[in-house]
Amino acid sequence: MNPSLSESKKKALYGLITQRYDVHMSRFPYAKYPSEPLNEWRKQFADPQHVRPDMIRSALNWRCGFWQRSNAPFPQKKITITAIKSWPEFIEQKLTDHAAILSFWTDKFRDTAFGFDAAAFLLHLLHPSELELADTHRLAAMRDLLAEIGHELQSEASASDLVVLSLYTEFFRGLLPKMQSQHGEQSSVRLDRFLMAYGNREALAKLSEKFGPSVEPIVPYVDWNDLTSEHFLPGKILGRANADILFACLLLTLDHNPEKASILTVEGVVELLPLGSGGICNPGSYHYAMIAMFGGQKERDFFVFEDEALSKAFTEQANNSTRDMRFYRKHGHAKISINPKFTKD
Repeated sequence: MNPSLSESKKKALYGLITQRYDVHMSRFPYAKYPSEPLNEWRKQFADPQHVRPDMIRSALNWRCGFWQRSNAPFPQKKITITAIKSWPEFIEQKLTDHAAILSFWTDKFRDTAFGFDAAAFLLHLLHPSELELADTHRLAAMRDLLAEIGHELQSEASASDLVVLSLYTEFFRGLLPKMQSQHGEQSSVRLDRFLMAYGNREALAKLSEKFGPSVEPIVPYVDWNDLTSEHFLPGKILGRANADILFACLLLTLDHNPEKASILTVEGVVELLPLGSGGICNPGSYHYAMIAMFGGQKERDFFVFEDEALSKAFTEQANNSTRDMRFYRKHGHAKISINPKFTKD
């Protein structure tokens, strides 16, 4: 393994990341990789004997970019099935050594296209304090950035094994103090996301050209037991469905600009609530929740419409099994305001 990076090289790396950060993060698929479930799996996998099949399935779906979706391609589904079937054997062997764990899972997944990435991911979930999350994209980012500052890796660090995972962990944690000066508590998440995006920059650039830039949710998660607002009353939200979650996200977002609550448009609300807000990452669920939030379905009365007939139209769409999932985009200029019952005096 290469020796540790000098402070001057860490500074040079941080400079490269800073220069390119905004460009690559405008392409990062936030809704595919929310950090909240990942943090939860790290806690759950700390006790392997109590890891359930649904946890394994959800975690591996997240890893391959299909969080909250059921349409993962067959190769990824096959890896998930293999992991679930092999988990009892893994528990029985009581493996704790990093190399042994990685070997166990790479053998199970064999040389499938995503086998190493899945094995490295499970190893990280089992030992997150010792090894950072790594995959082929993140490892490619490390190699490319190091090459740019003239720091070539030794040949053994090019293999897909524990050596390169350990090297990546050293690389990642060496950069964290530099990131903390600008990103604070979010340093680890933001560095991880940048490296994933940078290592997959060609594919993400093409997607960005086709679909436009990605937008990071302002409120990525809603904890109903810990909702506080200076200007609004989220406690008056009665439901707990996705439409209610989106409205809670809106109130928390507007808390920083409460004067906007009375001068909104449908389009303006949608811009404040990108896909992934409140942990709603499935596009179909998101579109339906957006329609239901604007409507009066299930006695919702979140908004006051300048055109009351439009409120009824949203309600009809929400109740229609053949609804137009982009109905809200056709009425972007409609003027609305937050119902006063949800605002503080």
